[in-house]
Amino acid sequence: MHNKYKIFSHFFISGITGMAVLCSQFLYSQSTRLDSINISAIEKDIRIENPYINFFQPLDFSTTSLNAEFGKQNFKRVQSPEKMSNYNFESKGVYQLNPKVVISGNLKINREHEDNVPFVLTDERTTNTSFIHNPSYYWAPRAAKWMKQNYLINGQVAYRPVKFLITQLGTEGNFSKAYRQDADPRPEVSTYQYKIFGKVGFSWNKHSLFGKGRYFNNFRRNNIVFVNNNTNVPSNDSIFIRYNEGYGNQYNGLRYGLTEYKVNGYVWGGEYAFNTSNIHISIGYDYVNAIERFYRIYEYQAADLSKYRIYEKYSGLKTDLHSFYINYLCSFSGYKMASRLTYKDQLDANYNYVLQYTSYRLEQQNLNWKNSLVWFNHKNEAYKLLLDLGYGKNRVRDVSVVMDRRLSFFEYHAGIEKEFAIIPGHKLAVGVGQSLYIPVQKEFNYVPYQSLQENTFVQKVARPDYAYDSTPKIGLNLSAAYRWDSNKIRYEFAGGFNQLWLTNKTYKETVTTYNGRPNTIATIGLNVYY
Repeated sequence: MHNKYKIFSHFFISGITGMAVLCSQFLYSQSTRLDSINISAIEKDIRIENPYINFFQPLDFSTTSLNAEFGKQNFKRVQSPEKMSNYNFESKGVYQLNPKVVISGNLKINREHEDNVPFVLTDERTTNTSFIHNPSYYWAPRAAKWMKQNYLINGQVAYRPVKFLITQLGTEGNFSKAYRQDADPRPEVSTYQYKIFGKVGFSWNKHSLFGKGRYFNNFRRNNIVFVNNNTNVPSNDSIFIRYNEGYGNQYNGLRYGLTEYKVNGYVWGGEYAFNTSNIHISIGYDYVNAIERFYRIYEYQAADLSKYRIYEKYSGLKTDLHSFYINYLCSFSGYKMASRLTYKDQLDANYNYVLQYTSYRLEQQNLNWKNSLVWFNHKNEAYKLLLDLGYGKNRVRDVSVVMDRRLSFFEYHAGIEKEFAIIPGHKLAVGVGQSLYIPVQKEFNYVPYQSLQENTFVQKVARPDYAYDSTPKIGLNLSAAYRWDSNKIRYEFAGGFNQLWLTNKTYKETVTTYNGRPNTIATIGLNVYY
């Protein structure tokens, strides 16, 4: 009954948020204008997160996208797919209802197919991160296909009842489903998430000062089944389930069938903003406190044939995250610039409630700076420059297996795009970008605990992932788009191709089966701006 209530509350919040988003899209379609079409992705994200900016710099926009992405990873972190295909629908925008009310929203629907995903029986992946977030999970070596679906709805309202007071309130709902399709063991993962957030600020002249907060609650259930339960035995190594706790601390996966993760936490912070008719600067701080608990569920039938469940709170993960950011938007002499600088300092630590010990500790620091600059020539052809810089540092320790892994890295992406006018109202845009990843410091210390041999997880996951992260990489991406304007609506048919290469033999020396080929991603899609 408790779970039914939670699921209902999640969908209720998501439904209310969705109505706000759809209303904003409908209202905006009544009064469109083309001055918002060429704003950058960075500016769109900043404005959707902070619709109150429209009180100082009015700029309504709405974008709807339908695209597909196809990828092949010849080298990768182990717990990620070898091949993937993603199909995405997204609609987002900002609209000012009147001088006192601005609304923003985002609706995303995603369907993803993954091939050859080994060593993980949850829906988390290491495609874009070095570690599975919660180190308590089940795994089996055998690779298999997965199918995922995800639905996200986000909506915010900014309200300025009087000139010196600004309020902003938002909600977000997220539902996802994931299945392992073609091989035992076969997990089915359902995730429900919601967030409620807001900020209140006082404004005088060009200055504003905000206090803000957020509450979030996540629920994830994983039901693992076998077509043939008799095959889950140690002699069938490829499908025999293990339970992982920490980084490389593995156990036989007894009572694997039904498990749940429950997360709740809060965020508080502050923000200073400076606004004029053509400049926005905001400087802020957020503190995130979250605890994710892992439950093993036991089911039994009583003598009167009643069925019962017992929830065992087995382990937990506590996250402390401090983040600082600076957002900058500026229009000057025909140029539009958007910039976002973020710094995050994260500490994760686990705890086993049954055995009463802690063994795992993850420290991460990340500094990212994203920039874009857009301007037009005398033919009304747009130029766009992009520059993203990043520095990261992480350290993972697990005393139960005597593991200590350290890594720091620098990365950047630079790109340029140019429009070419074909006929009035029709343009062709061509872009090129280049990326580079360089490890700066790397160290991998492991001593088998009470054994002369490395355990399977260290051999098959930890060492190959470290080899991937400690190998320099260089990438090249090409993009092209055909754009045409009709009745204050812009249509864009776009495509892109990206390749990523390794620049030395570090990965090949560890993963001897690597074929030497690059990773590739191809995208194609239709975007509508109105």
